[in-house]
Formats: sequence, structure tokens, C-alpha cells
Amino acid sequence: MFISQENKDELTLKCADLISKTLVELGQFKPDEDIVILSNSLCNDIRRDFSNIMFMDIQNAFSNGVRNTDLFALNVKTYYKWIYAWRQIIWDARDEVENKSANPRRVLHYRPEPKLLTNK
Repeated sequence: MFISQENKDELTLKCADLISKTLVELGQFKPDEDIVILSNSLCNDIRRDFSNIMFMDIQNAFSNGVRNTDLFALNVKTYYKWIYAWRQIIWDARDEVENKSANPRRVLHYRPEPKLLTNK
């Protein structure tokens, strides 16, 4: 399910869980009020700027970011870099397969171009 299709309240809860998990993985602590603010910010940002990907992609971006970058302070600027980097990984895999240079089953992170559902 694309982020644009997610219920906002449920998406906000998913964001809160992801923020909390990421803080633990980074060895950081933020008060609950800060987690709520950051979760709402993440929810609004991904609904606005990343509505055509899945929440699974956001989770993968955070996981990859925690493990593979030097950006260890969780804030808006950091999670945008992580999400952009992960989206590029997906696009690169798609390009590799669609240019017929690779077998889709052998390209890590390949997912065909999603088709948005439309009401006709």
C-alpha cells in the first residue's frame, strides 16, 4: 500500500514506532513530547513528498541510514537524506532491470514501477 493510501492516524502511529525504534538503535533519548513532534513531522513529510512509495521503503531507509551513514542525530534533515538515498537505491535497481542489463530476480531491491489505483 502506498503512503498516499494510508490512514493518517495509523501512519502517524507507524511513524512514532519507527522514530522510537530508530532512537534506540542510535543510542539516543528524546522525551515523549519530542517523539510526538518528530513523528507528526515525519508523517506529514512523507505524505507530502514521498506519497508514491510504501511505508516499508521508509522503514528500509531508516534501517539503512542507521547502519550505513555517519548521520547519527535523528532529525528532519537526517531522515530526508536517508529516504532520498533509499529511493535512489530503488530507482537504480529498477533502471538496471528495465534497461535489460540484469535479471529481476537477481537485483537486490528491485520492484516494478508501481501502478496507482484510479477510480474510473
